[in-house]
Amino acid sequence: MLRLDKSKDNIIAIYLNSTGSFPQLFLEYSQDYDLSSGSMFMDVDSTKGQYRVGTIASSYVPDYSGLYTIDIFEATQDTYIWDEVAIQWDALAVDWMDAGSGKIGDSLRTIRGIVSGSNNPDSTTYLSPNELGKYTTYNG
Repeated sequence: MLRLDKSKDNIIAIYLNSTGSFPQLFLEYSQDYDLSSGSMFMDVDSTKGQYRVGTIASSYVPDYSGLYTIDIFEATQDTYIWDEVAIQWDALAVDWMDAGSGKIGDSLRTIRGIVSGSNNPDSTTYLSPNELGKYTTYNG
């Protein structure tokens, strides 16, 4: 389970079934509640075996708290020039006009994630023993 906090930059470790070198990872997310989706980058600071340790800036973290499904890909930040790029155009998962900032190839892994620190409502704690209920709404 990947835990992300919208209120600060997140230093995390992700386990991959690969020992390849990835300077950056591309994470696509989909919220389980309303299926809203987006993407974020993780700068890989170090590799420890099959773990990638790095940082996800708070600006990349989804705006809404909740549970997410996250697909992890190798990221690319290169500037692509037609006929000079080493990767085949059909291996990119983005339009050529958007190439150079996105994902490469198939998903390396799918994980679950939880986001907090963004739209968490204040909760009230009641003192009597029969008033301890609370509920949370998302995206609202």
